[in-house]
Amino acid sequence: MSKLFSLTFLVLASVSIPSYSAVEDCGELKNYGDIGPWDYSDPSSSASTGADPMGRIKRVENVHFNSDVRSLNRKRYSIDQLTAEIHYTLRMFPNHTEALVSISRLEKMAGGKLPQNTATIYTPRLSAYCFFDRAIRFKENDKNVRFAYAIHLHQNGKFKEALEQYLLAEPQWEDNRYFQYNLGLLYADMKNWEKAVDYAQRAYGSGVSFPSLRQKIEKSGYKINIPPPHRSDAHVGAGDPTSSKDN
Repeated sequence: MSKLFSLTFLVLASVSIPSYSAVEDCGELKNYGDIGPWDYSDPSSSASTGADPMGRIKRVENVHFNSDVRSLNRKRYSIDQLTAEIHYTLRMFPNHTEALVSISRLEKMAGGKLPQNTATIYTPRLSAYCFFDRAIRFKENDKNVRFAYAIHLHQNGKFKEALEQYLLAEPQWEDNRYFQYNLGLLYADMKNWEKAVDYAQRAYGSGVSFPSLRQKIEKSGYKINIPPPHRSDAHVGAGDPTSSKDN
């Protein structure tokens, strides 16, 4: 895919993730007027047509998921407005990975609960959990969604569930250094030091220089056989699961 997203600052939080009945509480995969939903990863969603010269994705993003929405710019948008714009984007493209990442970050920014004023009969409960649930029901084998969901669960302290999602994403991302780094962090948080060292060796050997995983491992008494770089990245913990440049 040409679309990129990145997760910076993998900082764990204690926001709980409720267990809802998927269709009942998270809604049907339908929209008013039968507009969409469309597959974000399908090339036809980006294709220019006579009826839609800029393509579906760009048309939706230009209005509802511009750079200020994507970066959660609070100087321009309130939390309510950001929720509404990302909600619309995910109604049109349930597996829009960047929008899923943004809604995960926004929920944390909102204190663990998103505003509900734009809920609809098709999306009756607005939560990061429900948006990931909808994305997986929409396209179960989307490995980008699985990677993003794994990081969301990891950040929220759901280590076992996060590991399940990482392993589902791994066939596509096993050679991606950011995937290796984030999975290494999860194994470190689970105190599985042998696995943590294994994935750290792969990540650091591929050029990752984020210090947090190395620090966790060395503090535990284990060692990474790759010397640290001369400089440190500014961000602690990152993922870039849709960037082919980093595979």
